Amino acid sequence: MPKRGNIVSYGGSGSRHVTGMRISEALALTWDAIDWIKGKIRIRGKWNGKSYGPPKSLMSRKPVVMTKGLATVLEVWRQETMFAKGNDLLFPSYRKKGKQPRLGSMIVEDYIRPAAIAAGVLEERDGKCYYDDEVAIRFGFHNLRHGLATWLAEQGTDPAVIRRMLRHSSKDMTMHYIHAKAREAQEKYIEELGIADASQPSDSGCSLRVQ
Repeated sequence: MPKRGNIVSYGGSGSRHVTGMRISEALALTWDAIDWIKGKIRIRGKWNGKSYGPPKSLMSRKPVVMTKGLATVLEVWRQETMFAKGNDLLFPSYRKKGKQPRLGSMIVEDYIRPAAIAAGVLEERDGKCYYDDEVAIRFGFHNLRHGLATWLAEQGTDPAVIRRMLRHSSKDMTMHYIHAKAREAQEKYIEELGIADASQPSDSGCSLRVQ
């Protein structure tokens, strides 16, 4: 269990990492949006940094599933926070007296990025963070959503399930993740079977194509 001072950020990042929720949606959450009995979180709006607005699309309005682990963390946080009423924000700014959510960028710098470095996801060198030996210019909450979709694709999860979890309005957006992993799996298959590189011409002068 995270320390008292970290629970809000742990719960915030967890709500996005295990549900695929957008950061704008998570920051707009109030306690009465949680259905503790059914284990779901209702998405009612989003926070754009200055004001509240409606969800991104009709698909975005669908509730997300709350795991038991996430429910436990949120229950602990509700006991700790000063803002625990039904219409209070889950992740409020104490400087704003609970009237506005915390800054997403602050949570990233104080908790998400250090956690990624500690887990070996990011490597810190010369004051910069690297991912796969490339400078990670942007690393934040969207990476958690992207990471969940990619992980599900790696596990062979049905694209329809991934789309439903991430609440994509278009199947093309979901297939963006699937196609990337399909290409990787295809390359691995070619390598394991010892098939010639598809980019190299054959003796007949034609390039191999794997469908």
